[in-house]
Amino acid sequence: MGNARAGDATEADCRAAVAAHLADHDGVITSAEALRLGLSRRQIKGRLDRGDWASIATGVHRSAAHPLTESVLVRAAVAAHRGVADRTTAAWWHGLLDDLPFPMTISALDRTRSGRWPLGPVDLIRRRYLPDDVTQVRGLPITRLPATALFTSITVDRGSRFLDRVLQTGAVTVDELAAVVERNSGCKGMGAARRLLAVASDDSESEAERIFARLLREAGITGWVQQYRFGPWRLDFAWPEREFAVEIDGWAFHHQHDRFRSDRAKLNALDDALWRKKVYTWHEITDEAATCIAEVLGVLNAVPQ
Repeated sequence: MGNARAGDATEADCRAAVAAHLADHDGVITSAEALRLGLSRRQIKGRLDRGDWASIATGVHRSAAHPLTESVLVRAAVAAHRGVADRTTAAWWHGLLDDLPFPMTISALDRTRSGRWPLGPVDLIRRRYLPDDVTQVRGLPITRLPATALFTSITVDRGSRFLDRVLQTGAVTVDELAAVVERNSGCKGMGAARRLLAVASDDSESEAERIFARLLREAGITGWVQQYRFGPWRLDFAWPEREFAVEIDGWAFHHQHDRFRSDRAKLNALDDALWRKKVYTWHEITDEAATCIAEVLGVLNAVPQ
């Protein structure tokens, strides 16, 4: 009797452990995890045969009680490839992106496992992350926030805007990003990451002004004055005879509250004086230079000398 009760208790503990795992992992479990929790291969097969579980990929299963959500797809794809969620998939998992981008982005040591994944596109790269750049979030192997932010910024279009937003939230710091660059100096894309980080670290507003001045010269636009005195302020670029000003902002995470109030007062004063104005960010000047210059020309051509 004692042995029977002990066996019943062990089986109950196993069921409880499996149920807890499924609850904590969006209903996803691998055969290896089920075996570690005490199930036998026969018991795993029984759950699949009865329809309690459904196979997603080789050795990766989903409880029938859990819907097939995006979180399930991410967990299953990472498990199927025995990899780490990184780049945009990691950014979504960390809450840095509102929507899960496709293809899902995963790094693994063995790229040949990509053939074992049947559900949707996966961007699988071969990479081994250092321990300082990997963690687990809700049971998912994933790159840490600094590595995620940096590798995403060199992956997505207009990555500087993404990185600026992340820095604004305080989720990562420039120093943390710099440490990621140093740890991964030999990885693909680190040249672009270094350039992006250099802009973020320095006075991006001054750099943006230098870029904008160069764009004006290349377009043959004349008559402008930099740092033109206007009341208690200075205008970044002004065409005094046309009463037209262009203000340049750097990366948003650099802005302090007092500076924001001063800039707003300056723009309000320009409105009161009936000046025309344009405000451009570093991102707009670097990503949409032609559009910015076309807008400036449009204003200048519309205002008689």
